[in-house]
Amino acid sequence: MSQPTPKSPATTTEGFNARVLWPDMIKTPQNKWVYARKEIVDRLGNDPHSASELKRRMEKCLMYFYVMKKQLKLFDHTYTAACILFFRYWFVYGLPPNSNECIHLSQALLVTACKTVENNRPIDVYVKGTGEFLLKDVPTARGGQNLEKLKWELRDKLVAYEKQILCQLGFDLNLNNPKELIEEIFSGYFRYNRDFDMSEQFTKALRNVIQDARNFIIQAGTQPVSLLCDGFTFTALALVFCGLQFKKNADPSFKFPKNFFSQRFPFKATSQLFVELLSDYRILEQNFFDLKSNKGEKLQVTIDEMSNLIEEDENFIHDDSNGESVYVYEDIKDGVVRGELLNSIENRVKELTARIIAQSQASEKRDAIESDHAENVAKRRKQ
Repeated sequence: MSQPTPKSPATTTEGFNARVLWPDMIKTPQNKWVYARKEIVDRLGNDPHSASELKRRMEKCLMYFYVMKKQLKLFDHTYTAACILFFRYWFVYGLPPNSNECIHLSQALLVTACKTVENNRPIDVYVKGTGEFLLKDVPTARGGQNLEKLKWELRDKLVAYEKQILCQLGFDLNLNNPKELIEEIFSGYFRYNRDFDMSEQFTKALRNVIQDARNFIIQAGTQPVSLLCDGFTFTALALVFCGLQFKKNADPSFKFPKNFFSQRFPFKATSQLFVELLSDYRILEQNFFDLKSNKGEKLQVTIDEMSNLIEEDENFIHDDSNGESVYVYEDIKDGVVRGELLNSIENRVKELTARIIAQSQASEKRDAIESDHAENVAKRRKQ
């Protein structure tokens, strides 16, 4: 190996080049992380007792994600990412044999999701929240366990598990998070500059369908649907399911425009594909978790029902040069910005400004009240 040049900014006076051991960019593999429904169900094993115990631990981990999402005010994107990472890890490596270790693993997965999706929080925040969860919800952690002692254990476990899962997952954190994708694919720019040619009736209905699809993605994250299909297919499946419900409950004439999915998603969309995916989703529900958010019989859809909802050209040719990019350069290269988009941005800025001012005024008022209270307490003490 040649001697590193002393001109390199990463080279120390002793001649050590940090970039040799830690390069500026690591090329990571991109795995599909998609499996057949039978493979996912079979991963539970053949022993009913062991499968039941495994599902109990899995459900505890998913509940941990939900509690931490509320406590730390995490994005829905982060919660969905944590669930995706959790099911990927479980499918390939299984789970630790006891609930405490499962929560330690889940803590590292949650931290990884936060670092991947949003700004990371101080380690003390995760440790405090996880410690309170363990003391409250895992009976074996209560027996004379000191919270401060537990926090040190949680710190050590977090560091160890975070290193472990990153290596085991091959540093492959390319989630194609469906909760992020649905926001990007139907962002303000595309809504006003690409999708402006849709009928007004469909545009109004689509707003409701997208909102329901957001909820569908969050709820479906608690079942291993992310192992059944990739992020783009997951997002399209959410739109299709919610479109079906809108058609049944609100507008029987509702239908997606021709090639709606083929023009926006990098896969071949067909009625048969969506019917099979919904059927597989139903079987996953039956084999995994009995939750209030389960869709049950609503997932039973016929080919005719699906064909009345979508119309996709089987000969539609995808432009593979864009890969899985949501922002297609050909759609935005001209830089045309419609007035509707500018008005929408202006309204959002005004709403955000008003909210910040209101929060600031409320904070100032609260500080003044607290200051007056402290002053009154001090006066009473002197008397």
